[in-house]
Amino acid sequence: MGKNSFTLIETLISITFLIIVISGFKFSTYSDEQEEKNFMLLNDLENKFDTKDYSNFTKSSKTLQIIKNKISIENLEVFKYQFENEDIKIFKYEK
Repeated sequence: MGKNSFTLIETLISITFLIIVISGFKFSTYSDEQEEKNFMLLNDLENKFDTKDYSNFTKSSKTLQIIKNKISIENLEVFKYQFENEDIKIFKYEK
């Protein structure tokens, strides 16, 4: 006849293995709090770009020189809207 029940050592090994697996899932996070804050900030910045609300951005102007067909030269003034913090640096050029 075969053995039908677990011994004490097999039970302790099984419980230890289950505790390791369960604690591994508990402490492994797929996103941390900082990533969520950055995602929300990026979403807010994208909405501000879409609505052209540049209240949180630094504005600067720049003149670009464009040469067309190696003949004509065109000067184009553009504005640079920039947001920067310790994690994110984003900018947009707009005419």
